Amino acid sequence: MSALRRPRAVLALVSLLALAGSTQAAVVRPARRSGAHVVSRGETLSELAGRLGVSVSDLARANGITNPDRIRAGRRLVVPGGAGSSRTGRPAAGRTGARSAGKVSGRPGPEELRRQPARRALSSRFDAAARKHGVPADLLKAVAWQESGWQNDKVSSTKALGIGQLMPDTVTFVNERLLGARLDPRRPEQNIEMSARFLRYLLDSTGGNVALAVGSYYQGLTSVRRDGTLRVTDKYVSNVLALRSRF
Repeated sequence: MSALRRPRAVLALVSLLALAGSTQAAVVRPARRSGAHVVSRGETLSELAGRLGVSVSDLARANGITNPDRIRAGRRLVVPGGAGSSRTGRPAAGRTGARSAGKVSGRPGPEELRRQPARRALSSRFDAAARKHGVPADLLKAVAWQESGWQNDKVSSTKALGIGQLMPDTVTFVNERLLGARLDPRRPEQNIEMSARFLRYLLDSTGGNVALAVGSYYQGLTSVRRDGTLRVTDKYVSNVLALRSRF
């Protein structure tokens, strides 16, 4: 090959390599596609939304669901936009459909409660419920503060109620399966008792593992057992554990 033709040959080879590289890159980064999920018994739409990395409203809209509290086991759901995995091997982080993990703000112990007499008066209710159901009072108070700031008039977008932000299906479960009673979560002292009994159940179900019990309070026990805790759940747990020392 002459010296004049060699640069042209080299240039052609470089062009071919660049084309091959761009083709390989296109294979490595495929476009995300929508998927599907078959509902298992006990799964809720909020749990699925968090696990699949989509919002509850988007998942409901994609499947024509008008009541997010009712999904039938065996139903095939379309997952809008697909769902990836986090680098930790856990499901893609997203909303659990209930509350935000939030931040630990201020010092919600005696200093702040001194200015909140109505909420401060609830402390003895927490102590009584904790003794009755055998849970650490500081843990119960920390969970409730993280959930609502001890405000019983709070209702979330997913209908979680009151001080303990109890979901409607949790209210039914605690009343029928755990207490054998008909407590009203709209009454502060009864919401606290239901929250304490539910926390006791979660501690028992996780072998006394406080972090897993708190994570299950936020994410759902079924979801935690099946998928591990989401990143947003880990943040929630860290906040609650940090709050314990303030009560």
